[in-house]
Amino acid sequence: MRRQLAILWLGVIVAATGYLGWRFADGAPFRTDLMALLPVTDHDPAVARAKQAMTELVARRIVVLVGHRDRGLARRAATEMAASLARSGVLSPADAVPDSTAAARLGAAYFPYRSGLLSETDRRRLLEDRGQDIVNRALSQIYGFASFAGSRLLRNDPFLLFPEFLKGLPHLGGQAFPDDGLLTIQDEGRIWIVVSGELAGDPFALGFQSRFQQAWDAAMAAADDPGEELSVLRLGTIFYARAGASEALAEASIITACAVVGAIALMLLAFHSVTPLALGVLSILAGLVAALSASVVAFGTPHVAVLLFGAGLIGVTVDYSVHYFAQIFTPRAGPAERLRRVLPGMLLGAGTTAIGYCALAIAPYPGLRQVAVFSVIGVTASLLTVILWFPLLDRVRPRPLPAAWRRMAALTHRLWTEDGLRRVRITAAIVALAVGVAGFSTMRTEDDIRRQQMLPPHLVTEQSEIQRLAGIDTAGQFFLVEAKDEEEALASEESLAARLAPLVKTGALAGWRSPADFVPSIARQRENRRLIEERLEKSQLAGLQDRLGMTPGADERRADDFLDLRRVRATGLAAFLDALVLDDAKDSVLHVVALQGLTDPAAARRAGDGLAGVRFIDPAADVTALLGNYRRQAVWLLGGSILLMVPLLAVRHGWRGGLRIMAPPSAAVVLAPSLLALCGLPFTFFAAMALVLVLAIGVDYAIFCAEDGAGEAATLTAVTLATLTTMLSFGLLAFSHTAAVQTFGITMLTGIAIAFLVAPGAASKPPR
Repeated sequence: MRRQLAILWLGVIVAATGYLGWRFADGAPFRTDLMALLPVTDHDPAVARAKQAMTELVARRIVVLVGHRDRGLARRAATEMAASLARSGVLSPADAVPDSTAAARLGAAYFPYRSGLLSETDRRRLLEDRGQDIVNRALSQIYGFASFAGSRLLRNDPFLLFPEFLKGLPHLGGQAFPDDGLLTIQDEGRIWIVVSGELAGDPFALGFQSRFQQAWDAAMAAADDPGEELSVLRLGTIFYARAGASEALAEASIITACAVVGAIALMLLAFHSVTPLALGVLSILAGLVAALSASVVAFGTPHVAVLLFGAGLIGVTVDYSVHYFAQIFTPRAGPAERLRRVLPGMLLGAGTTAIGYCALAIAPYPGLRQVAVFSVIGVTASLLTVILWFPLLDRVRPRPLPAAWRRMAALTHRLWTEDGLRRVRITAAIVALAVGVAGFSTMRTEDDIRRQQMLPPHLVTEQSEIQRLAGIDTAGQFFLVEAKDEEEALASEESLAARLAPLVKTGALAGWRSPADFVPSIARQRENRRLIEERLEKSQLAGLQDRLGMTPGADERRADDFLDLRRVRATGLAAFLDALVLDDAKDSVLHVVALQGLTDPAAARRAGDGLAGVRFIDPAADVTALLGNYRRQAVWLLGGSILLMVPLLAVRHGWRGGLRIMAPPSAAVVLAPSLLALCGLPFTFFAAMALVLVLAIGVDYAIFCAEDGAGEAATLTAVTLATLTTMLSFGLLAFSHTAAVQTFGITMLTGIAIAFLVAPGAASKPPR
């Protein structure tokens, strides 16, 4: 029967390997978005949809500045770069650089409704009854150098109010100005040309990132300047995502390689034989193949962080091989007898480990659920490999335990059992208690998600320079405006704008963009008409026409026709407007007011207080609050894991024995964060999740010590080897450049070390 099950398990592993080969043929199916690891924070569909829209607005757009001291060379390089990116298909064709007629076509769409359109400056002048200022400006523009005012424009708009309105329309170019069809910036003798676009794929998918990188390299080659005076600045989520993915994959490769090499070295050092090494590697590979294939099946595109934690799984899965082959140092000669001796401990240990990983699955984090599934499947697959294959493939003969390992095991056992060392144990307990108290008294928490990732410094520098040059600085926070119809939404935005304006003067806010910036409400358009008629035309029009030698013409304005968002959006020339209007709302109208350069979120939040249907949304703050809540829940999760483990242990060791076995990992859970606090490290949600695994893995060491009872040297050697491999694999995560992964690794390294040191205490009495 065992042979048939072994063959069946071989078929499963072969099928999983073939499936992975098929899925990876077209590239690794992983995501790299850190936010994909986070839970859904909003139960309100309107808020969730608004956050998604703002995320897509930022994530799918790239802005590139191509600079050179020579205008012609800068324009040539930028044009060739834009053309190369367009040919590659990575940028949406609909979002190409606007042609020279775009501004004219947009103006034509607005022109019929000009009588109700005023720039904010002109509107303020009329409200303050300063119509003469507008007349003076119009005259200076008419008689000035290179005047743009033709007879048709003057006949329809003698005060030149319409050109001023158009100049105030929002555009993504920020401080850039159109120059012969290209957005241009001048700064300290250098000409910068803006190349912008919208990605034609998911910026967080590894496959699209690879395509984009190839297209980007080709575009850079096309724009190359032999004189080396060309400068290129980049701004876009995909550049950060690509850098992060490359870093994560490199870290995963290095950590996995080090963990495997370390496990191999320890196996060779302990067993001096190729067979334990080969079978140990076989169990690791079987676990990784099964875990990875299950993750791809379950999640389609698992997160790349799974690979990082997969490296840590190596240290857990190799434990079963180590405990099995440690029996060659005992008189138990046959493979079946060796398995029979360690099987209860392995099953019990696998059960408690699974409880710990399942606790991760309970946590409302999609990323941690993926890690939990990956780990539970990996542990189970490795255990099945040991149970089904090792007795059939094991040909190693019994041998004596090397003297060094025997002396180490004897010393470890004496520390916990010898009466003469009782004072040492008491002193150690007092020191541990003092460390725990001191650590908890200085412990601080950190829940800000923005500090859980590392951004490449060169990209941050380029982003800052682009923001300085172009004036592009979209904040993560925004206002969501919900209303019964478009008119009510636009009116609310205008009221909000009046409250936000003082924040710009104080420096708390750089600016904002809303649908009302593109199209005033009908009430505002009516009021603008009234202001123009009463405070400008009645008092100033006749004098201006007489001064210009114009005869009064027929009034072409229609009193019942007003501009609306539908007409402007239909032009396809205000792409930024589309991102601010959420079209899929069924019973209401949803608009977004995007904030720029926000330095005082509290002031912005207060600005929206009391406005019906207006809500301030701060996604990063929402996630930070959620992290704090889940960090506190994780502590309760630890208690729940202990309650689940103790009854499982009590089945074999009784309630006293179960509690004694739980003491070492529980001590590790308490002392590890205290030690880290004394070192100045904060306690985060990811540290709390690491403690769940410290509990799950640490209890394994106590279980095998309790199973042995008498402190057999082979058992303590196996526990030592298992600890070293686990510390090596999980500990290497401490060197990650991602703060969340780094915190996880440091906590695991510290907690596992403590659990190992205390584990022999569970063997102070033999099992009943």
